[in-house]
Amino acid sequence: MSQEPVSTVLFDLGDVLFRDPWETLLLTERTGLADRLGLDREKVAETGRKLWHRFSLTETNEQDYWKALSRRLGQPVSPFLIRELEEELLLANPAAETMLSAAADRRIGIVSNNTTFWYAKQSGRLRLDKWIDPTLVLLSCREGVSKGTPGEGLFERAARHVDPATTLIVEDRPRNITRARSAGFRTLTYSFSASSGVMPQELLDIIRG
Repeated sequence: MSQEPVSTVLFDLGDVLFRDPWETLLLTERTGLADRLGLDREKVAETGRKLWHRFSLTETNEQDYWKALSRRLGQPVSPFLIRELEEELLLANPAAETMLSAAADRRIGIVSNNTTFWYAKQSGRLRLDKWIDPTLVLLSCREGVSKGTPGEGLFERAARHVDPATTLIVEDRPRNITRARSAGFRTLTYSFSASSGVMPQELLDIIRG
């Protein structure tokens, strides 16, 4: 028995339509913040993870994030360096528009562990307003839960708004794929970094049925 056609596509952002924000800015070899400032990479990674958890689960602002990072690292991070890092490293997937366009005759939404400020930048760079249904933007910073939150997380929240059986989740992390499937969604594993920015043929095949 064949599956029903896909009616909705929910995209992850980090490492799907856009570079992962904090990992890219802080940990990219040679050009990321840790290496530019000569900081211990493990300490920066641990600090980044802790701040991500804090700042991605509530509405926050970017200035507070960089202040908190500077304080925890014991190293000031200048606004000039932040701008330079973002311009050089925070890049959209060159296949993003093609992927969004491929799904354009379906409802399109976003399901993302994200911060208020990085989502705003990603959304602007990708011109998401052109593509997405604003009622289908599920962000950890707005919902107060992440994809991995025990019980009801982002995927379970998303299931309130769509029919999981006819909704495709495009996601890069295996544990999130597992969680989405457990919530009844159809899934496609896709990584911007692993694919070199090439649109997955599987996306077209699934959407076309």
